[in-house]
Amino acid sequence: MLAGQVIKRYLIPAATVVVTEAKEKLQNEENVCRPSELPIYTPEPKVQNICHEQEKQPPGAVENAFRTARVTFTKYNEDFKAYKRVGLEQLEKSKENVEGVITYLQQEDNTLPKAGAIGIGALTGLIFGLRGGFFKKTIYATTGALGMSAICYPKEAAEYSQVGIVEAKKYLAIAYNFVYGVKKDDPPLELPSLPKLPTSISEAWNSVKSTATSFVSDKEEKVVGQLTNEEQVNQPKKDK
Repeated sequence: MLAGQVIKRYLIPAATVVVTEAKEKLQNEENVCRPSELPIYTPEPKVQNICHEQEKQPPGAVENAFRTARVTFTKYNEDFKAYKRVGLEQLEKSKENVEGVITYLQQEDNTLPKAGAIGIGALTGLIFGLRGGFFKKTIYATTGALGMSAICYPKEAAEYSQVGIVEAKKYLAIAYNFVYGVKKDDPPLELPSLPKLPTSISEAWNSVKSTATSFVSDKEEKVVGQLTNEEQVNQPKKDK
């Protein structure tokens, strides 16, 4: 009985006050708004991104001409690079094979292979001089044999070649002065400077390699120039 009176007098009014305050607080929170929600701020207009698809136009005559020239140039350039790469690879392989044969022939114990190589050189020179007379055949065969002898015996060939060059220069100077009518008491004329000759097989090989490389480069520039000229000829003239 006493508990019921306590609940009616104290707890129920206290609960009513708490509920009333919570309700008022909730109403106050509902009435609060942000600055952007005030009526003085107008919303930003929405921008619509409208993309129009453009129709692809067919290429014109000028574009087709440039495209054809570019495709043709690219094709020929790739083919030329492939041939150049294969040629350089074969050149390197040939160089290695030739150097291996020369190294084998220059060994001191290989007397029979040296004799065979000299004989092959003489026979090759004789074959090249078959259409000539006896003198031509003799010169060609001797040149082939001496060339192979120089390869097989490089040291001896260098010594004898120096002696031969000195003697040849002496007789050439005598002939040169005789042709120009130089007398005995006059100062002798000097021979004109001659191009430097290779003194070894490696120098001769490097000279041949550089000549081949320059020939390939000139050929490539010639092909590029022809393609450029064709492109200029195929290009239609613009209306003035």
